[in-house]
Amino acid sequence: MILVLSGTEEGKEIVRKLHEEGFKLLTTVATEYGKKMFEQIGLEAICLQGRLDTSGFIQLIKERGIDTVVDATHPYAVEVSRNAMDACSNTNARYIRFERQGTTISDHPTIHKVRNISEAVDKAKTLGKIIFLTTGISSVSKFIMLRDEKELYVRILPVPEHIKLCLDVGIPPTHIIAMHGPFSEDLNRAMFRQYKINTMVTKESGNTGGVLEKLSAAMKESIDTILIERPKLYYSKVYITIDEVIEAVKQKL
Repeated sequence: MILVLSGTEEGKEIVRKLHEEGFKLLTTVATEYGKKMFEQIGLEAICLQGRLDTSGFIQLIKERGIDTVVDATHPYAVEVSRNAMDACSNTNARYIRFERQGTTISDHPTIHKVRNISEAVDKAKTLGKIIFLTTGISSVSKFIMLRDEKELYVRILPVPEHIKLCLDVGIPPTHIIAMHGPFSEDLNRAMFRQYKINTMVTKESGNTGGVLEKLSAAMKESIDTILIERPKLYYSKVYITIDEVIEAVKQKL
């Protein structure tokens, strides 16, 4: 059996293609929102929702007789990838990594590259007062410390739990933009103008994540961008297209 760690658009497509090929498989997602992606394509029966640590992955691999794990999680979900690799090492399951191809981003005076969220928060202290946060729900609690000196707008997925978390930490309803992306350059520019943004925070999430559209919009609006670079994690073998992953699964089986 194959286990696909999903939650991304590419992960959903990998699951769909493997299912069409007739492979016996399961997929895991961390959130209810991720599970709904599979409900929409009629594959909710093979989707498990929940976060697993290394021991959880080991138990699932053993109980379900999984011999191949395809890791198609987000480039910044390094803890999940580490747990999956450790579990595969402990169970002799094959590990295949799909990595969303990165984007080459040239240096520009308004683009400030940092290594992690902590550095992003520190950099934000030195830039404009009105911040547009596009780094997901997990980052909101880190930036909320700036609310006394900055005005913070957050763009998150339209998930009730995520909206509640924003409200619980003190983000006003008028400062929560709950929408599903990616977003066009024009829509990004319109949002920046609407809220008078002068600092944007984003991740290098690749073309699929709409990073180029965000950067281009910010530069055209003369907005400072704090860009959180991808974390470094070693994978023995990485595939950057969905077709390569499907072929690797076939070859290994």
